[in-house]
Amino acid sequence: MEGITDLRSAIAFLGEQGEDIYVHPEEISPVCDIALHYLNHGAGVPASINAREGSPILYTNVKGHSIPVLMGLFGTRRRNNLLLTLDKSSLPVMVDAIDNCVPPIKIDNPLCQENVIVSDIDLLKDLPILTLTSEDSGPYITLGLVYAIDPFSGRKNCSIHRFCVHGSNAMTIWIVPRRHLGAFYHNALNSGQGSLPVSINIGLDPAIYFSSCFTDPLIKLGENELGIAGGIRRRPVSISDCITVPTECISDAEIVIEGEITRETADENPRDLFGVSMPEFLGYYGESKGSLPLVKVKAITYRNNPTYQSLLGPGKEQSELLAIPAEATAYKLLSEHLRIDVHNVHYSSAGGGQLLLILQICKHSERDDAVVRQAALMILSMLYMLKQVIVVDEDVDIFSCEDVLWAMTTRFQPDTDIICVRNQPGFPADPSQSPDFSSAVPAAGITSKAIYDCTVPWKLKKKFRRTFTI
Repeated sequence: MEGITDLRSAIAFLGEQGEDIYVHPEEISPVCDIALHYLNHGAGVPASINAREGSPILYTNVKGHSIPVLMGLFGTRRRNNLLLTLDKSSLPVMVDAIDNCVPPIKIDNPLCQENVIVSDIDLLKDLPILTLTSEDSGPYITLGLVYAIDPFSGRKNCSIHRFCVHGSNAMTIWIVPRRHLGAFYHNALNSGQGSLPVSINIGLDPAIYFSSCFTDPLIKLGENELGIAGGIRRRPVSISDCITVPTECISDAEIVIEGEITRETADENPRDLFGVSMPEFLGYYGESKGSLPLVKVKAITYRNNPTYQSLLGPGKEQSELLAIPAEATAYKLLSEHLRIDVHNVHYSSAGGGQLLLILQICKHSERDDAVVRQAALMILSMLYMLKQVIVVDEDVDIFSCEDVLWAMTTRFQPDTDIICVRNQPGFPADPSQSPDFSSAVPAAGITSKAIYDCTVPWKLKKKFRRTFTI
C-alpha cells in the first residue's frame, strides 16, 4: 500500500494484483457511446438487470479528445478492498482511519499544474466530459471532488458533486441538502464575498474519493475528510494553492477545474427537452433541478498525459463509493453506543449503497434477541437516508443476496419479525417516497422504514446449525 499515492499508482497496483484495466482502443464518442459500452461491459446493479461486474475500462481513443476516459475503477468490493487495505475487508482500516486522521500538508509546484488553461476555456473541447444518455440534461462531470474553505471558520471540506455543463466556462452544481458544502456556500454569500471559490478535482488516489463520502453524524461540519484519507494511507495527502481562485486543490489530481460557485442560478437542464437530469444511483432517471448555483470556471489545470475519470450514476461503482464509508459509520456508531457484538455490516448496491443495510450480529445470550432490534432501530434513527435494515446471524454471507434471502426465508416470520416505523425523514430520489406512490406518505422524502429480524432466537441456535459449513 505504500506505493499508492494517486490514480496512476493505484492502477499500477491493481495490475500487480491481477486486476487489469481493459483497454478499449477503438474510436468511441463521449456522447452516450462510452456509457452504453461500459453498461454492457458490466456496470452492475442497479444500472441494469445484467448483474455482471466488469473490469475497469480505459477508453484511449475518445472522439475529439486526446485525453483517455477511465470507467469502473470502483466497480467491485474485491477491487476496492485491494485499493484501500490489501485485506479481505476495508471496514477495520476505514474505522481506524477515522480515529487516527493524518492532516494534509501543503506543497508548491504540484503535478496537477504541469499544464494550465486560463484563456479561451471550453469545457467540452478541453475535457472528454460524458453525456450518459440521449435523455440527459446535458454533459455531466460525475466524479468531481470539490475542495472548499469556509469563509467564516477557515475549515475545509471535500465532497463529490455532479456538474451539468452550461457553456464553454459555466456549469450548474447539485448540492444535496444537508451537505457541508451547502453551508460553506451560504456562508460565502452571507459574508458579502458573493461566491465560494472551489477546486473540482478529477482522477485521485481512491482513498480520497472514499473518504470524501463520509458525512454526518460521524463527520461534523468543517472536519476535513482528507485527514481520513491520510489515516488510510498513514501519510498526509498533499494539497496546493490554486492559480486563479483563493482556495486549494489536490496536488496529485489528474485534472483540476478552478472556479467559483456564484450567486447566479440556472436550471439544471439547459436543453429543456425531457425534464430529466441524468441516471441516478438508485437506478431511475432523476428530475432536473431548477435554480441551481452556477459555477464559473476560471482555469483548467492538468498533469502531463492526464486521465479523465468518470462513473455511471446507477452502476455498482457509485454504490460502492457510498457504501464503504457508510458501513464504517454504521459499525462505529453501533460499537460506541450499544453493548452488542457487531460482526459486520454491508450496504447493498440494491439500495444504491445508502438505503439497504445488512447488519450481521453475533448473539451471546438471550438478552441479545432484544438488543439486535434495538441496534437496528438506533441505526435507522441516526442515518436518515437508510430505509431498510435486515439483521442476520454470523453464519450468513452478508455479501450474497442469495444467502441473505435464504436467512429471510428460513429464519423469519412476517407477523413477528418485521418492525415498521412510519413518517420518517428519507431521501426523495427514491421514487416510492412520494404521495403519488402511497397516500400514507405526506410529502416527498418522507418514508416508512422497516427492520427485518432474520436472526435465530438464542434458545434455538443449535437447531439452526447449517450443514456443510466450512
